[in-house]
Amino acid sequence: MEFPNSSFWQYSTQIWSLPEVEPACLNLQNSFGLNVNMLLYSCWIGEQSLCLSDDDLQTLLDSVKPWQTIIQPLRDSRKMMQQNLIAMPTGMVNQTIKNISEMELNAEHMAQLAMEKALNLSKLPRCPDKSPLNCSESNIHAYLKTLDNNSAIDEIKTETGRLLCMLYGDNK
Repeated sequence: MEFPNSSFWQYSTQIWSLPEVEPACLNLQNSFGLNVNMLLYSCWIGEQSLCLSDDDLQTLLDSVKPWQTIIQPLRDSRKMMQQNLIAMPTGMVNQTIKNISEMELNAEHMAQLAMEKALNLSKLPRCPDKSPLNCSESNIHAYLKTLDNNSAIDEIKTETGRLLCMLYGDNK
């Protein structure tokens, strides 16, 4: 599948390949239900010293919501197959998992394209602090405020802080 150029996707694939970023993001997704694309977007915008408002976050969440209805069942199906919870001929399991993984990744890519088009970056305010690290942290914390589950917020903030250290070094 050929996708249009996307600086958000390029940014995401670049940081995804950094040591420990993938498992940290997947832990935040699997343990706390965070949307990894929202985390990545928060950092991508933070890298540009831009801030997300509550309205911006709602626009982004609305733009990604239809894609989540596609991504989540693919993810659930892939995990069930990896755990051998679906009966199928043994010789077909690996190829089926590979096909589902590819569809899941394509849907994630489409979700990111939708997010990238959802906001006009030239209208976003600049972060008062200008530091990409602080802007990214501020954007992530604003995203965390949209979550329903605040019981684990301290643990989530610790884990997102670890993620920011992976992206920006020990400047955190």
